[in-house]
Amino acid sequence: MLDTAEFRVKWDVLVRNVAFGSVFQAPNFVLPWYKGNIQEFWPVVLAAFDDGQLVGLLTLARKVHQPKGKLCNRLIGAGNFYALYQSWLVERPFIQTFWEKGINRLLDDIPGCVINLKSIQDISIYNELAGLPDFNRNTVLEKFLNPVLDFRVEGYDKIFAKRHFKSKINRLNRAGNVVFEKVISPQRLAEVFPKLATFYALRQGAAFNKTPFENNDHALSLFSSWLSEGALHMTCLWLDEALIGAIIMVNDLGKTGHLAGLIAYSPTHAKFSPGLVQLYQHAMLLKEENFQNMKLSPGYDAYKDRFSNKSEEIYELMISRNQFQLLKRRLRNRFRNTLLNRGIRPMELEVESSKWKSRVRKWPCQWWKKLSPLPVSVAELFQKLDTLKKLDDSVSMELELDNMEALLLSTDKTFDLARWEFLQDALNRLEENEHFVTWVRAGQLLCCLWYTGEMVSGEDELIEKERKGKITQVFISEKF
Repeated sequence: MLDTAEFRVKWDVLVRNVAFGSVFQAPNFVLPWYKGNIQEFWPVVLAAFDDGQLVGLLTLARKVHQPKGKLCNRLIGAGNFYALYQSWLVERPFIQTFWEKGINRLLDDIPGCVINLKSIQDISIYNELAGLPDFNRNTVLEKFLNPVLDFRVEGYDKIFAKRHFKSKINRLNRAGNVVFEKVISPQRLAEVFPKLATFYALRQGAAFNKTPFENNDHALSLFSSWLSEGALHMTCLWLDEALIGAIIMVNDLGKTGHLAGLIAYSPTHAKFSPGLVQLYQHAMLLKEENFQNMKLSPGYDAYKDRFSNKSEEIYELMISRNQFQLLKRRLRNRFRNTLLNRGIRPMELEVESSKWKSRVRKWPCQWWKKLSPLPVSVAELFQKLDTLKKLDDSVSMELELDNMEALLLSTDKTFDLARWEFLQDALNRLEENEHFVTWVRAGQLLCCLWYTGEMVSGEDELIEKERKGKITQVFISEKF
């Protein structure tokens, strides 16, 4: 039903007619996400009709536990973390009926379920039902601030006139031939996606101890579908024909560009601040194309404050009859507010906790390495490779040069430090223009060697680098 032409027309009309309708609740955004994630999330849709007319809609998804295919009791808004706004769209005369006959029925059908809507766009969406006793009893609300660059606010152009941005743009222009490109075709997206996905994964892994894309092909397919449907606004930044940055925003009905996709840039060009430069240029492009604003998404990041001239209040909403889950959310809200009042960003605490756990898991490995040290010289490495080659002819002896994708093959078990520490170290070295070689076998990273100076082309040059003291770090897996 969802993908029929007749229903899509009614769906589009509802999105445009109801206050606070957005692309995140529109068919050109929701349907590609449903189709692309059908193995992981089962669609749950509440639709209300009056005399054949669509008057209410809430698009949800239910996590599928693999491999048994069992559905869990937690429901999220369609689009998951890509969807900034997640709320119901209901024409005003039917709002209370939608709650009583729609959402309450869903709570009946899935006992103990938890519906989590990442953010509703306006408090009035909540207030319209706040007078209902069961609504207040079964919901928890939390407020966030979303930084916005509003082109309709007087003086918005002062953001573009900041010397800080101008100086960075001029510095990049002096470095070579700079090209700012708008990507409009899935074919062009497919050409640049592998590189930008690598940039993005390196940053996410180092900064947040996360792997953003479990499967690059799946992510590319989803972004391509959205681009074809007009739901994305994408640009790339090039320096001397090398991709140094990419931004994928969500195009909200030609009015708002949401930084809900991704922003990625080359670590080897970090000194030029390509991320800030491109965000500046992307914002200029949105203004030229008559967008009303650019919304940067919540996160308390310093660069977002530099680009914004106002903030939008958005609200995360939990709906459940499970009083224990509601209590946990209320306690979490109090804890987050306490942290913010003390100047601590909750996300930072969460990230540091994740990193600490990864580091603790490496302590036994670090202790064991002290008892049985692995070879660390280049000559010993190649001797080890020769030995492995004699034992198994299928072992490849070719080292890869400056292959960033190989760095992403590391796990918490690869070396004697956590994955995020390894990736953070790698980013720091890339930003200092160091080069590296890697050796991968059967999809596992077994060795990573860093050096300074010109890039080598083979074993002899690498040994010469060691002789001159230009080898800066060697990481060797215990599986080597």
